[in-house]
Amino acid sequence: MATGDQLYDQMAGGDLGMVGEEFEEYCRKNGLCNLCGTTKTHKREFKLMKKNQWKSLTVESKSDGGFVVYKGYCVQPGCFTLDQARRLLGEIGPGGQDADSIAETISLASTSTIKKMGVKSRLLKKKKKGGSSSSKKKGNDFDGLTGFSSKSRGGKSRSSTRSTVSASGSVSSRISRDDDDRSVGSAMTSNSKVRLSLQHLLKEHSGTLLDLSSTKLHHVHISELVNSLGIASTLNTLILENCKLNDNEIEVLGNGLARDDAVAPIERFSLRANRLGNRGTVSLAAWFKKSKHLTELDLSKNQIGSRGATSTLHAFRDNPNCKIKMLNFAHNEIWDPDDGSFFASNSSLQLLNLEGNFIHDEGVEAIAKGMIRNVDNTNLKHLFLGWNGIGDEGAIQLARMFASNTSLETLGLGENDITSVGARAMLACLASNATLREITGLYHNQIDRKFIIAAVKRLLQSHVEIITDETKEDQRMQAAVEASMSAMDTLAEPIGEKMPAPDEVSESSLDWAEKLYNEGGGTGDGVPPILEITTGTDPKAKQEEVEPLGKSAPPVEEKVKPAATPTPKVDIASEMQGMSFKQMAPPRTKFDRIMVFQAAPLAYFNRNSSLHHAVPLHEFGHEVNILRHVAKDAGKVDAEIEVEAQPATLDNFRMFLEKGTAGVLHFSCHGHPDQLAFENGAGYIDGLQPDALKKIMATSKVPIKLVVVNSFHSGRIGKAFLDAGVPHVVCCHHSEVFRDKASGGFIKNLYRGLAMNKSLKQAFHMAQEAIRVEEITKHIERYVLLPRKPEDEFYHDIPIFYTRTVPELGIADPEYEDDSYRLPPLPRHFMGREVDMYEILEALRADDVVRLGGNRGSGKTAVATAVCRYINFRKKTFKYDNVFWMPPSEHVKPEEDTLFGDLCGLFRKILESDHNVWEDGDVIECRERINIELEGTRSLFAIDTRLFETDAAAQNLEDFLGDLLNSGNALKIILITPSDDLPPEEDTIYLKNLDFKATALLFGEVSRFITPNGCPAAQSSDEFGALMVPPSVAKLQDQTKFSSSRRTELMGHMGGGNPRAIIKAAKQMPASTFIQLIGMANTPEIHVDSAKTLQAAIKRWSGEKEKAVKAKNHLRALDLEKVLNELDAMRSQFRTLDDLIVQEAELQKKLEAAMSSRQYKEGNAIKREILAMKRLIMQEKRAVPDENEQAATDRLADLQVQMQKIMQLANNSFSSLDHLSVDDRVAASFNMGSKYHNCELTISPQSALEYDPGDDMGAIICWTNECCDVTLSEGNKVLMEAGGPNLQRDISSLPGITRTPWGLGKCGTGNAVIVGPGNYDDLLFHCIILAVGPTSRDVDYKPEDEDALHYIKIMLRSCIRSCLILAKHSQVHSIAFPTLTTKMDGATYDTTLLMFFKILVEEARHSDLNRLHITAASENEASKLIAMGVDMGLELAESS
Repeated sequence: MATGDQLYDQMAGGDLGMVGEEFEEYCRKNGLCNLCGTTKTHKREFKLMKKNQWKSLTVESKSDGGFVVYKGYCVQPGCFTLDQARRLLGEIGPGGQDADSIAETISLASTSTIKKMGVKSRLLKKKKKGGSSSSKKKGNDFDGLTGFSSKSRGGKSRSSTRSTVSASGSVSSRISRDDDDRSVGSAMTSNSKVRLSLQHLLKEHSGTLLDLSSTKLHHVHISELVNSLGIASTLNTLILENCKLNDNEIEVLGNGLARDDAVAPIERFSLRANRLGNRGTVSLAAWFKKSKHLTELDLSKNQIGSRGATSTLHAFRDNPNCKIKMLNFAHNEIWDPDDGSFFASNSSLQLLNLEGNFIHDEGVEAIAKGMIRNVDNTNLKHLFLGWNGIGDEGAIQLARMFASNTSLETLGLGENDITSVGARAMLACLASNATLREITGLYHNQIDRKFIIAAVKRLLQSHVEIITDETKEDQRMQAAVEASMSAMDTLAEPIGEKMPAPDEVSESSLDWAEKLYNEGGGTGDGVPPILEITTGTDPKAKQEEVEPLGKSAPPVEEKVKPAATPTPKVDIASEMQGMSFKQMAPPRTKFDRIMVFQAAPLAYFNRNSSLHHAVPLHEFGHEVNILRHVAKDAGKVDAEIEVEAQPATLDNFRMFLEKGTAGVLHFSCHGHPDQLAFENGAGYIDGLQPDALKKIMATSKVPIKLVVVNSFHSGRIGKAFLDAGVPHVVCCHHSEVFRDKASGGFIKNLYRGLAMNKSLKQAFHMAQEAIRVEEITKHIERYVLLPRKPEDEFYHDIPIFYTRTVPELGIADPEYEDDSYRLPPLPRHFMGREVDMYEILEALRADDVVRLGGNRGSGKTAVATAVCRYINFRKKTFKYDNVFWMPPSEHVKPEEDTLFGDLCGLFRKILESDHNVWEDGDVIECRERINIELEGTRSLFAIDTRLFETDAAAQNLEDFLGDLLNSGNALKIILITPSDDLPPEEDTIYLKNLDFKATALLFGEVSRFITPNGCPAAQSSDEFGALMVPPSVAKLQDQTKFSSSRRTELMGHMGGGNPRAIIKAAKQMPASTFIQLIGMANTPEIHVDSAKTLQAAIKRWSGEKEKAVKAKNHLRALDLEKVLNELDAMRSQFRTLDDLIVQEAELQKKLEAAMSSRQYKEGNAIKREILAMKRLIMQEKRAVPDENEQAATDRLADLQVQMQKIMQLANNSFSSLDHLSVDDRVAASFNMGSKYHNCELTISPQSALEYDPGDDMGAIICWTNECCDVTLSEGNKVLMEAGGPNLQRDISSLPGITRTPWGLGKCGTGNAVIVGPGNYDDLLFHCIILAVGPTSRDVDYKPEDEDALHYIKIMLRSCIRSCLILAKHSQVHSIAFPTLTTKMDGATYDTTLLMFFKILVEEARHSDLNRLHITAASENEASKLIAMGVDMGLELAESS
């Protein structure tokens, strides 16, 4: 039986059939013989902070006294002999002489030396880089026509000899030889050889092959050959390689081949390694246009330029009778082989070799676009483009090509200039390509090996259609250490039916639940929403907190501190007395189970950005602790509930359904907008479409009674489970943060009620009310019970637990032990490191040691802990037996006489050492026990080297780890290193700063100002993230490519992306600085990438500034002035279109001069500059349409808006709004809130001044500007006149906050100030709230201007919240709210009206208001508002 290290070697090395670069890399990293790949020849000298070295080993044979390994050379049969090893070491000469007489030292890496020794090596399978030699003009081992190596897969050389003519008349379909080979007649004189060859050819006219390779041919010989073509009716192969032919001789040959009397049916023709130029190639084109037989053509290693290549390809394009299959142009001087017309029309070519030319990105683009146009007919299978100076742009063009191509199988890209950017593009498009089998030469570009090349190789391996038994076994073994890439297909572009799409960008928007579940397909269509929860008012008890289980459990969040006027704590059980619930029967069984599936994919590949994007990670360990703690409440009904948690892989899910181990499924994940996001167990998403879920659910042995979904996309996932046949589904919204306190509180109370045998309906309402009363969140509508049913129905009034017997065992391994106590707990706040974790997992596949570095405070310990816990929860997938953290935490108490106990003891000895501990017999004995116990296992060690501060401790650690790595045991090591002096090795992963969004979310999660009753602009981390990251920034696929002064300034205030600095800034930031931060976030985000877009931005924001000054929004004008200053500073960065055209013309002249003087290297650089210049020119031309075009577009948009209004009036409908019903009423009243607190909402077109607040303290909202000058609006003038001099005095006496060049600002946009209470003459109200909104009825925006609408939404919500906060502090219980929208006949009027109404209703629902009156600007607007209220499920009052 193979040991763990042997099995691992088999999986990672020889038994996987590695060849070439991959096999060599594996041997180098493992210190193995690079011939057999199994014998250990070098020992790693491990260093903590220095580059590791490999020391040569010498191992003597125990049987015969000889050597197994001699000074780093394997001397076993099949590798080296002892004499060969000594010669390679320079100890003896070729004849056994002393080393001093040797003139040169023979290198081990010399493949030619190994060939001369006759050694059969796996390295001889290795193709040369990209398919040819390191020099463009030197010979290589490539097949002359196919471009493949002349070495077979088995390592045996093809025959280097060949008869000049086939005696039997048959000929091989391949022409192959080494470059320096000569034909049989090479010893003869040229004249006699040619004569004999031609005589033999013409004898009885039966010759089929003529090979005159390596024979110098003169004009007379070519003439004789041409004359012979008229009677050589059987000649099908003509080889004239290395014959010193120039254009003069080739012209003669070309004219002869094109003659009408030339009857030779030549199928294979080779002029390899001559002096052929453009003139000779063009002369051959005449024959190419006429030939009906030619299938293989080799013109490699000549001096052919673009003109010659183009004439050849166009000749084949214009000859429909010629079915050319193989074409070799390698190692010429070709820049532009074709204009794309050949590739757009040819259907016969199967192999094209263009290696060693000057194709560059432009040439590749022409080839790719031609193949895209010919996607249905092209049969090109092998394309070789190595040594062509191709960059990322060319790689992107190739990626676009094979995204739709179905013929290409091999692509050669060796020795180009492709970086990870271009490689990512190819990886993205590979997801939609199932035919490409191999991309060679990726290692010889500037591409990330561990992170991208490995992913490309795995994806290409999944494309293999014909799989032998040996390959199946190899793939089976490789699957033990590498995850399948099948999920990548669904990530890049989901296949099949998509899940219900959201109506807005984020499910955290206020109306997501209403919109999603009222669209049809469910069983509760048309019923009132579950927002009207009835409760009592008798306070009784305090909610319990979750106690962590075990010492390693992370601490539970503290409760939110109550506000100045807190809501009284309420006993939920008493609150529920006002609702009708069935009495549950006693439990039928005493044991039940909750099956918890947690999907935690870390990253997915985005085709648009060609980058790996993070999937936010949730604190699943804390969630399981909550469930296990709450399950203890089952003891109150004399029962027991087991909580089993497993990774949410499809295999585990199917096993669960087949075994029927539980009736309650808890599914936790972040989710994906288009599919159910399972995981593959190794860091990738494994997507599942709704139809596939239905089929899988149909196989369930026992029907699932309840599914609880805890996810950011919980609505879509819950709907999918409901459609799949699950009778009851609870959707719990989890925000994007690591630990969502609101969702944790909801789940805790839900399962607590169910465990105590409450009905599902009762437990659900208890959980909803609990988080509302505890003021964790006020968005209880994000927690939904499906299907939607009226409150008086008893559909959900059923018990969930204790109704049937469940199996004793779940799906987990019964011998599995939870050893997570060995690992440190995760921090409370952890986000933005998912891609880093994924990269570490990928690095662990390739390297034994992975170093983790980064600046102080970057979270190295947290990331390493997260990786260890991630692997520990998925040991079965990652094939680890143990995961150790060393040195262990102080609270960890290991058991004695165990492997973990020995490790803890040894590391404590090393940590405290001040001398060489390996001189201590007890320590040596402990180390030996550890080595024995590790045999046959795979282990992961995470070691914090920063704790080993003394030189002795560091040296002892180095010795121990070096011993472990050289012991042959299968283990991996993660080293947490100090922030500086990182070793320059490939295995180092450096943690960078968090990106902008992750920084904002982390800051918002920690800040003391971001609370449910805190800052009006953002009362949760999600809202704060949305404030900081507008849609234009959120849509950036790669934010590192674009920067702005706004983001730079915001990042600086929030800690600069360093997690420790972010947390410190959030905790210590004073209120005044936080207010400034919110103000900076309201500054517009600008994106400029050309001179035209710069001019357009300056024009736009100059106009916005003028409007702000005119409207007396002086603080907003000040922000816009900063934007204009930033734009003005960019003028020098962007050249005009005319300047770019002039510079392009100058570069073209330089290129012509370089080409005429044959300075190809300089020409290469100039051509790249021209390509970059053309991109800038095209970018400028496409940036902004001209004024006439823009005017026509605007007129068309205005016409469409007018037509929509006409149709709307004609149909008397609200079709322009989402989910609106038709309503003819112009006045109505609604009841909203709950029985705990009810608020009456009235809507009418009457003036706000006419509204009577009754006995309540009343207030009216007055929309104004930042100077609080109410005289600019006619409606406000009426208000001032009605309020009399007292109101005018109070408003004018408001203090200022900032002085600007245009005047004194008194209230910022998104805020409000209050005057009163006072006696204001004819007004029925005692208070006036002056609110500064983000828009007005005289402006409009384009619907596609997402940033503008986003700004309106954020500021409108802040403004409404500020008004309600002021009302609460002034004990106002009745408010009249005039609507605030954009221009009534504008394109965004309906959008902003709906936005205003939803925000106002949502915020007022959780306020202390008794009455809210919305005054519409017209009867039509009032009807729209009433229709919105009905559509949102608000309860109409009986009077309406």
